[in-house]
Amino acid sequence: MDQTLILKLEQYGKALNSLKEVLTGPENSIVRDSAIKRFEFTYELAWKNAKVFLNSKFGLDVFSPKEVFRELRKNNLLSDEETETLLLMVDERNKIIHTYSEDFSNELYQRIKNNYFGLLVKLHQILK
Repeated sequence: MDQTLILKLEQYGKALNSLKEVLTGPENSIVRDSAIKRFEFTYELAWKNAKVFLNSKFGLDVFSPKEVFRELRKNNLLSDEETETLLLMVDERNKIIHTYSEDFSNELYQRIKNNYFGLLVKLHQILK
């Protein structure tokens, strides 16, 4: 395995642990906001690791998160449902950066906890 990918996967694993730590805490606005911020950098590591993986394993050069997740699907590493969830995750990650809505933040926190975190863990395992 490419040394760059090994180091990036280690960072990704640490980010997942950090996100897990905050998701298992009591729910309040501080925990929610912390979870969203940790989700943001975990998401960044996820798609960038997948980009390096696709290049290393399949010789593919992809440049955007959505393109990365679609290529993982094309190579039978993700299901259609998982890919759709990841594409929604990309949109929501972009939305939270550009707008602030407490209602959306609460909804996103629940999706991170109930949907996205498990998928980010699975993606980490695929890339290993």
